[in-house]
Amino acid sequence: MGRVIRRQRPAVIISSCLLSAAVGAGCSSDQVHEYRAQSDRVTAGAGDAMASNRAVHTIDPWPYNSQKTQIDIDGKRVQTAVRRYETNAKAKTPDNGREPNGR
Repeated sequence: MGRVIRRQRPAVIISSCLLSAAVGAGCSSDQVHEYRAQSDRVTAGAGDAMASNRAVHTIDPWPYNSQKTQIDIDGKRVQTAVRRYETNAKAKTPDNGREPNGR
């Protein structure tokens, strides 16, 4: 008779754990979340019309020309500038390569 009780003990423990888990899951609804989920708004983010209008009518701080992505420039000048940058050389001025301050 002692062996029958020992075999039933794990089954009783497992069934009692499952039963308590099911009862606990049924009783743990988040009532505060359910209360706050009820709303008469059109969308969840609705409600601050003044701030929304202020943001829509704010003048764009960027100048108009900053949106221009095609920059008109000579390719040879860009190539020369890149070479000067890579070799760390100074640009020659129109007055025979002397520095602008006359040295």
